[in-house]
Amino acid sequence: MRAPIRIRLTAWYLTVLCFCLAILGTVIFLGARESVANIIDSDLRARMAATRSFMGQHIPSDSPTELQDEFQEFSASQPGGALLQIKGESGDWVFQSLSMQRYGIAIPSPSEASQISTDMQKGHALRIITDSVIVNGKRLVVQIATDTTSFTLVLQRLKWLLLISTPLAIGLALAGGYWLSSRALFPVRRITEAARSIGGNDLSCRLDPPQTADELQFLAETLNAMLARIESSFKQMTQFTADASHELRTPVAIIRTTAEIALRQKRDEGAYRKALQEILEEAERTSSLIDDLLTLARADSATEQLALSPTNVAGVIEIAFSKTKFLASEKGVSVSLDLAHRSAWIEGNQEALVRLFLVLFDNVIKYTPAGGQVSAVFYVVEGMAVFRIQDSGIGIPAQYLPHIFERFYRADQARSRKHGGFGLGLAIAKWIGDAHAAQIQVQSAAGQGSVFTVEFQHANSQPS
Repeated sequence: MRAPIRIRLTAWYLTVLCFCLAILGTVIFLGARESVANIIDSDLRARMAATRSFMGQHIPSDSPTELQDEFQEFSASQPGGALLQIKGESGDWVFQSLSMQRYGIAIPSPSEASQISTDMQKGHALRIITDSVIVNGKRLVVQIATDTTSFTLVLQRLKWLLLISTPLAIGLALAGGYWLSSRALFPVRRITEAARSIGGNDLSCRLDPPQTADELQFLAETLNAMLARIESSFKQMTQFTADASHELRTPVAIIRTTAEIALRQKRDEGAYRKALQEILEEAERTSSLIDDLLTLARADSATEQLALSPTNVAGVIEIAFSKTKFLASEKGVSVSLDLAHRSAWIEGNQEALVRLFLVLFDNVIKYTPAGGQVSAVFYVVEGMAVFRIQDSGIGIPAQYLPHIFERFYRADQARSRKHGGFGLGLAIAKWIGDAHAAQIQVQSAAGQGSVFTVEFQHANSQPS
């Protein structure tokens, strides 16, 4: 089981903090030690330079007594100068301070270059510089030392201070980090509780976004947008179920009533045939409705995947036109088709496209009175295949236009079931258009007819 997010946030925060404090403590300690070493070495080099200068200017003779006095006076005037010893070429001590005698530091062999080293003598840490100095043609080895014990103690205290203070800082940071993470996640917990309290019966409820202009406000607004989509889908599903039940109840009731009346008493053959004819018509209408409902259900569940292949849109339109000419002539409506281009290929499903154009032809013919005209044109412009169909029918009022592609929606609610349809045709047409990345647009006004336009992208003159 994974730990709560506030625990994980605190753990990550603590890990990063420990890493940073470890690096910072190491850098502080090493930097302090290096700085102290540089200061001590610089002081030793300065004292060595002063000693060289003194020896070159103030030692006129080789008298041991005079040399001892001169060096004694010089060493007394220098800070830490008491730690000084000088050895001649013969190996005899030219000068050795009492402190140097006590430490007993062995002078190394003469060297052309200055050397700095560290030596532990009798519990004291000494930093020693050794150099050769030529005086009166003789090479002398000079050694100057500084007791760094006090500096070492300071560095030891600094190390222990870092080792002790770092865990204390980490402990305080742990408590503070846990408190801060809990406080930072409190709005998230409040949003979670509010979202959990919203059920299927109160989808209209919304979260109260904190006005913080940060991720929390964005999260709450995103959840509100999701709830709005869920509410819309839930209402659409509920309305769809209610409409489907209503549409199915009517033909079933007619079939049942007709059968009951026919069976109530003996009738002649003509009466029975008439009853069976009415039952057959309602059964066919019900079968058509069920097919449309299944198509839309598959579209909603994304299980209906159209198989696409190179399809000539112009040829599909001709097929749909040939199937609707009889319906138009039966109603007394004049219908025409003008194909400016007879070859316009897209990736499509021929069966679905035939149904799309049949829906459009059927819709305009259905709402065009006898003696009216329906004209359709098809052309290709700049790689776009365009189908436009126009009627001289009753038109669609402006307030109904945004809803005509909704399921079970009929702008003319007063039309009969026989001529008004179920209100699913345009919804299916839109789904087919979306599956082919096509746009379906409508322009209409009450009493002025309607114009439906379908635009297909990336049409080619030859199959690809």
